[in-house]
Amino acid sequence: MSIVLELTEKEREIVDEVLERLDNTAEYLAGLSHEERLNWLRTHQFYHPISFEREIDGTVYSVNAHFSDKNTETVEGKVMRILD
Repeated sequence: MSIVLELTEKEREIVDEVLERLDNTAEYLAGLSHEERLNWLRTHQFYHPISFEREIDGTVYSVNAHFSDKNTETVEGKVMRILD
């Protein structure tokens, strides 16, 4: 399966910057010990709930995210399952 996105020049610059930062972060984390990685992740995790309300054309949409501690599916696996 392939996905094609048409981006403006500015959007492409943003994507390139994000990918570069991800590569740099992954390289940095790879050099840390297991305990150092866990500590880094604890200090950089997102503490705010991933839930919000947004009004679009007079309709209010409520988005709520829930995560199970018992789930064994990876994010990549879930995304691929949804896209298939």
